[in-house]
Amino acid sequence: MRAAVIGSDSAFEVDQVADPTPEPGQLVVRVTACGICGSDLKARPAMSMGTVMGHEFCGEVVAVGEGVGAPWREGVRAAVLPVMSCGDCPWCRAGEVAHCELARLIGLGGGPGGFAEFAAVSADLSFALPQGLPEAHGALVEPFAVGLHTARVAGITSGDSVLILGAGPVGLTTAQWVRVLGAKDVVVSDPIAARRELSAQFGATRAIDPSTDELGQGFNVVIDCVGKPGLLDKCVAAAVTKGRVVVAGVCAEPDPYLPIMALLKELTISFSVYYRPEEFEFVINAFETGQIDPDPLVTRIVALEQLDSAFASLAGTATDSKILVDPRQVLGARGA
Repeated sequence: MRAAVIGSDSAFEVDQVADPTPEPGQLVVRVTACGICGSDLKARPAMSMGTVMGHEFCGEVVAVGEGVGAPWREGVRAAVLPVMSCGDCPWCRAGEVAHCELARLIGLGGGPGGFAEFAAVSADLSFALPQGLPEAHGALVEPFAVGLHTARVAGITSGDSVLILGAGPVGLTTAQWVRVLGAKDVVVSDPIAARRELSAQFGATRAIDPSTDELGQGFNVVIDCVGKPGLLDKCVAAAVTKGRVVVAGVCAEPDPYLPIMALLKELTISFSVYYRPEEFEFVINAFETGQIDPDPLVTRIVALEQLDSAFASLAGTATDSKILVDPRQVLGARGA
């Protein structure tokens, strides 16, 4: 099969690699769409040569492993929760599969991901997609599950005022769920004008430019969806006394902050990562019923050969939100 693998200097190289075969309890899916995540941008330099990345994907079942029953058969479409877990530890039984001590993160070094024509996935952590759901929506279940989990960690209640730092996909999907869960005011901060404008389609009641505007104070909930040093202090300053701060942005650098500010306000500071299987089901239902329209999140669809340029665009100041990769596209082929 064709796959984009990590080559020299962390660049992607489209190459032929062995087709996956399903182990017991697994499915093999033909990948129909795979999103590029902000965490992919940060993780790529740490990936070893030969790694196939991509963890926001969906596909059509082409092979079923031993011990796998209904609803799985060839031709069924599936959204994939990109984790291989043991299924039996306390974390797995509690639905916290990403915290399983044996968890392998598909597309992030724990197994080949969705930047390929085919991928092997756990049947127990795959979710059948409704017949009428547009094909690409299956790849958007994962990012919307991230937003749902973040909003739930924040403990959103009716009437809350919420500040969200960052209008990338995590910030936008979080803003949408925050509104669904009852927040009255949702302020989104982002330095890119196009993203601020887009936030209105995801529930933002107001958008501000942090390079020129004050973030303000007195928010019941402040959520960092960026992940850069210095933002935790800004979140603490913007929160009301007894408020909640949630960190969902992936920051891989030290971030010193002044604890006394949070102490005097008696803030609750929480961190949010991944999601639960039940949240995947919740998102799929919201897509099916029309409660959530994920289409505005997608700005374009590219081929495997365009991954490097897509990563560069997302890492810069471009207006892209979510870029999807379709491994079935071949550059130079008719219609590509």
